[in-house]
Amino acid sequence: MGCASILKIVAVGRSPKATLIRAVFLGICCFLLFTYLLIPIRIYGTSMEPAYANGSINFVNAVAYLFHKPRRGDAVAIVMAGKRVMFFKRIIGLPGETVAFHNGTLIIDGEKFPEPYIKTDCQWTREEVRNAPDEYFVAGDNRSMPASAHSFGRVEREKIIGTILF
Repeated sequence: MGCASILKIVAVGRSPKATLIRAVFLGICCFLLFTYLLIPIRIYGTSMEPAYANGSINFVNAVAYLFHKPRRGDAVAIVMAGKRVMFFKRIIGLPGETVAFHNGTLIIDGEKFPEPYIKTDCQWTREEVRNAPDEYFVAGDNRSMPASAHSFGRVEREKIIGTILF
């Protein structure tokens, strides 16, 4: 067996037709997986640090909420303009709840609420807002920056496309 024969077997296998069929099948599976189920997302900005670093790549589990509703504390991807532009935030307020900040403390329905994922001091103060029955309140984890430098607030359930895997 010559060198060319060995290279052909290594490159396409003993049956090129079967190898082509497997490659097409694998390509279709990868396309479906990374388009509809596990959507890759690159983190831009520091609003979710230190848990999620600027520039890191993660995957959005787009089927996470087929069997249960989003929960408080979930890190979620929020679609803004198609699946190419998404915000990445943490759910802190559930539908129907009132959410406020007082000197950096999260207040939900008038009660102080602990946030173990917050690692930096926060001085945010914001008046109470009530979520509609289909709205969640989201914010980033890095609250050391002024509130005016963040995008946060109420978001409709239909815009939350999934939770972050890693």
